[in-house]
Amino acid sequence: MKVQNKHLVILFAVLLFGGLWGLVEASIGNVLHMEWVHGTRKLFFSSTTVLLPIAYFLMGGCYKKTGAARSVIYMGILASGIKLISALIFRSKLEPALYMLVEAATMSLALLAIRPKKVISFAGLGIFILASTSYLLLTTFYRLSNTPELTQQKVVDDITKYVFTYNCVAILYTFAIGAAIFGLIKLSEKFSWNMEGVKKVIYSPITAMAIATIMIPVVMVLENVKF
Repeated sequence: MKVQNKHLVILFAVLLFGGLWGLVEASIGNVLHMEWVHGTRKLFFSSTTVLLPIAYFLMGGCYKKTGAARSVIYMGILASGIKLISALIFRSKLEPALYMLVEAATMSLALLAIRPKKVISFAGLGIFILASTSYLLLTTFYRLSNTPELTQQKVVDDITKYVFTYNCVAILYTFAIGAAIFGLIKLSEKFSWNMEGVKKVIYSPITAMAIATIMIPVVMVLENVKF
């Protein structure tokens, strides 16, 4: 069923991509917080370097489907809202849910600033760099503001670690994923692959509602089970 109403298009896109974001955060996020992720591995397998590119790609997909930057904010409210409710019920940390809202806000503002014609493009990469750098600056300063006995060296070390080092790895991952997607798009055009049937299934209201519905119990369970 093809949805024509603009508001319904936004609603189902938010349910689909917001639901996927919640599932990714709960599942892959749990894996990235296991004990094997330590030392130098943390640079390449942290929530910052892995989840940030995935989240922004999902937001880009939501924007591409709706053409409305505000849909990214709605998506963040959905995904972070469920995470926040889970944190309140099980008395876990609230910051991860609030960070997701900051991610959505920085991405939405970056989209409004650049307004790309295509998400998978150098303009899209520029949006990610702008959004991720803004996000990491905000969250780093937030953590520093809650640090007892804050020193100048601590400020320099944290900014260097997150805003420069971790951010660079996230940007490289984003470029690699974007290049792979771009290559697949060009292959599909060259060989005239008919993807309309697949798109209809992915973007159908039934799929969107199913993903959002599944996301709620999965987040509730996985966010409070540590492997």
